[in-house]
Amino acid sequence: MHQHTTIATAYDVIIVGGGAAGLSAALTLGRARRRVLVIDSAAPRNRFAGHMHGVLGHDGLPPLDLLEAGHRELERYDVTVTTGTVAQVGDIVRGLKVTCADGTVEYTRALLLAGGVDDELPDVPGLAEHWGDTVFQCPYCHGWEVRDRRIGVLATSGSIAHYGMLLRQWTDRLTVLPVGEAGTAALRDMDEDTRARFDARGIRLTGSPVTEVLSSGGTLTGVRTADGSVHELDALAVVPVPRPRDSCVAGLGLDRTQVPGSGSFLTVDPAGRTGHPRIWAAGNVVQPWLNVPMSGGLATMTASALNLALIEEDTDAAVRATEPHRGRPEIADDGYWESSYAGARPRWSGRPNSALVDYLTRYLGEDATGGAAHAAGAAGAAHAADIGCGEGADAVWLAAHGWTTTGVEVSGTALGRARALAEKAGAGDRVEFTADGLVGYSDAVNSGTRPRPDLVTVSYLHSPSQADRASLLHTAGDLLAPGGHLFVLSHILPGDDSGAPADAGGHGSTGPDRAAAVSTVPGLAPEDWTVVAGGAPERDEILPDGSVARSRDRALLLRRR
Repeated sequence: MHQHTTIATAYDVIIVGGGAAGLSAALTLGRARRRVLVIDSAAPRNRFAGHMHGVLGHDGLPPLDLLEAGHRELERYDVTVTTGTVAQVGDIVRGLKVTCADGTVEYTRALLLAGGVDDELPDVPGLAEHWGDTVFQCPYCHGWEVRDRRIGVLATSGSIAHYGMLLRQWTDRLTVLPVGEAGTAALRDMDEDTRARFDARGIRLTGSPVTEVLSSGGTLTGVRTADGSVHELDALAVVPVPRPRDSCVAGLGLDRTQVPGSGSFLTVDPAGRTGHPRIWAAGNVVQPWLNVPMSGGLATMTASALNLALIEEDTDAAVRATEPHRGRPEIADDGYWESSYAGARPRWSGRPNSALVDYLTRYLGEDATGGAAHAAGAAGAAHAADIGCGEGADAVWLAAHGWTTTGVEVSGTALGRARALAEKAGAGDRVEFTADGLVGYSDAVNSGTRPRPDLVTVSYLHSPSQADRASLLHTAGDLLAPGGHLFVLSHILPGDDSGAPADAGGHGSTGPDRAAAVSTVPGLAPEDWTVVAGGAPERDEILPDGSVARSRDRALLLRRR
């Protein structure tokens, strides 16, 4: 049952965000002859500012004018820019599925997040109305325009000492005023040495927190504090809290780093790669303190690194296509799988198969361990075995959800990656891996060396090692005690999902159609099994030619009688 339909053509890279970072990356990738889509929310961080400064060759240019020029420059390359918001990013085989808020779906080999941040200002009436003009954050960007004028610095945290000293470079009429409890505490608890440094530079400190920003005719005139005092000022400097626009990848569980005073940001390596092999990030979305030229420059570097990663993948595919034996043998020896893994970078994203997660959580319950243990009549924690576990994503998911898990493989390289994934996920004490293969694992179970599993999962056992497919599936099923569950997922089993409806109403049925469903699995005798659920889940993958194919797999969750 390996049927697929071409549904789209994938982009090489989708860039989320069309600001300075996103367009700079698009320019680099377009000139590298990559097919690129930029999805832009049309709300750049600096849209509140009438002019940008500190940008060589463009000092004083309105920021939106820079983006318009960027759009014109991209027209000569294979880059498409569209307006929209990315709602969700999900894994597919050899790529990513990108879903927009309006329901539009695109596919890509790689994703570059460059959407920037939203600046969260202190909740002070009147403050937001002047943001980007006489209320500013970066003195390098806006300090010159308010030089020698009366500037107030709003203290929102303990970092005020550094920020206040920085602003002193632009004026000698500087007043530091607290905002909120954190700012009030920061000034109240300021040490004597810091106070002395402020006094030496003529910086005035006030203890009463700001309650309102005052203006006249649209011009900022000062602030009012809680004690009723009015402080006449011409501009205010404040450090807002940056909120990264990365919610579209929240479901992927990417590593994050806590940035003091700023919050949680995606963790990236020096080239901008996240913990996901196909997702990169650049600009303010990972480094909120970058200005326009720094964001653009680092995004260009990240785009270059991303292009190199795609080149390596293209080269790997070309080498495989020219090998004398392109296909997998019907029975591959252990060395075949080891060379297959050792000769390539990690293949998978580290996330479990969605069909496996769906079936086990729906039909064994949210507490899958309890459901399996009850069904198997087991006491204590239930045991699971993931046969052909590869780089370990499914086995680690089982362990993370309470199973005492064994991942069974024949490739030492794959298991090294699986163990690293387990440790990273904090599941290393609940999952172990064996390179003895199914035959060795079965011998250990039957001899009592290893516990008999309550659940066995077998996903995509297309070119098995050690024996033919029917023998291996028979061995996998035979591991289970009566009442145990076997989950089989494949794209080569015959049949469709008729007679095995994927709903809870199918539990326990033993009619002839159900027997026919079991008979499609080589090595299994229908009389030994009850179909819990079955179906034909869809799976998208990006083929080497860039086309996106949608396949229908075969999934069966069986209970041994």
